[in-house]
Amino acid sequence: MIALVASLALQGSVQPDYARDLDALIGDLKNYGAYVGDDRVDLAGLAVAYRPRFKAAKTNAELLPVLEELVGELHDFHAFVGTNNASSPRLVPSGTDLVGEWRGARAFVAQVRPDSLADEAGIRAGDEIVGIGGLSVRGAAQGWLGVRAPDGRAWDWALDSALAGRWNTPRRLRFQRGGEVREATLKTAQESGKGERLSVERRPGGIVVFRPEDSLGQNDLLKDLEGRLPDLRSAKGIVLDLRDTPSGGNTTVARGLMGLFTGKRQPYQRHVVEERETGTVRDWVEYATPRLAKPITTPMVILVDRWTGSMGEGIAIGLDAMHRATVIGTRMAGLRGAVDSTTLPVSGLRVFFPAERLFHIDGTPRHSWLPPVKVTPGMGDPWMAMADRVLRRS
Repeated sequence: MIALVASLALQGSVQPDYARDLDALIGDLKNYGAYVGDDRVDLAGLAVAYRPRFKAAKTNAELLPVLEELVGELHDFHAFVGTNNASSPRLVPSGTDLVGEWRGARAFVAQVRPDSLADEAGIRAGDEIVGIGGLSVRGAAQGWLGVRAPDGRAWDWALDSALAGRWNTPRRLRFQRGGEVREATLKTAQESGKGERLSVERRPGGIVVFRPEDSLGQNDLLKDLEGRLPDLRSAKGIVLDLRDTPSGGNTTVARGLMGLFTGKRQPYQRHVVEERETGTVRDWVEYATPRLAKPITTPMVILVDRWTGSMGEGIAIGLDAMHRATVIGTRMAGLRGAVDSTTLPVSGLRVFFPAERLFHIDGTPRHSWLPPVKVTPGMGDPWMAMADRVLRRS
């Protein structure tokens, strides 16, 4: 019995071989990662660079930040670890309230989420970002980059990562407007947290606005919409406001929503998967089918911005491809592809990454597609002002 207890104690003290997790993840990215080829990700080089740190980790808690850094090497906000702790990076776009853009070597605020901490602090689109966390903006972004040589897309990812920050660290920002430099210390961005799946607003001229509140992954949203059929049918114009959908959703809700507005089966999105083990490709088109005997034919516009994410982007390109709505706004979140996940064999941690490429029916990659009617962020709500103008002309 004493020998058995000693044996069990010894087994319990054996350090986990997290290098097996590294090999499993690198293998899955090699076989199924949708964009690792396009991005020229040197997976073998990453495996060599990260192996000592994976082997040195003694617990899942020690492994997590190393794993987060490795996943960050993909420079892709649709790739992330499904577990986080207090020092984990915030997800973009759902965990941030401002996004930036580079203009040469200088960085500027591209958009600020309305009614957010950044908005309340007076940060506005067009402000130059001159410092983050006591560092120059370039230095702060550099701190998010790992061993891969950065390209333009990597620097964009690093800038928005630095602006989003980490769960447990206040964001210290310096920004400049009209020659005046201001500073703001912000908590990490809050989720929208409106507590309802669907908001409805009536506007002058018989226009009705429908806003899914980050609820495109909740199947009951379809019941909410169907409960509003009288409003949809009586409206003179419909605004589908997708500016609060950063968490994306599922295709069940997307197809059901689009099915309210079509009387025939129509293509809305193209999928491409490389089957690398056989050197073949799966390439198919997904369709929206009618949900009502009498579809809603009211003129409609869709509003999108940088917090229109994933399935929100899919609905926008889908209704555009179906010629059923006019899409108004800025570029969207630009989340690439459809996500799948893998569970690592030793730690049991789950990693998500794009496994399918997605395209507008016209062939444009979904993450690159731009609305046909563009707006410039500014005071008030230029999106809604443009929606009123478009619908008045319908």
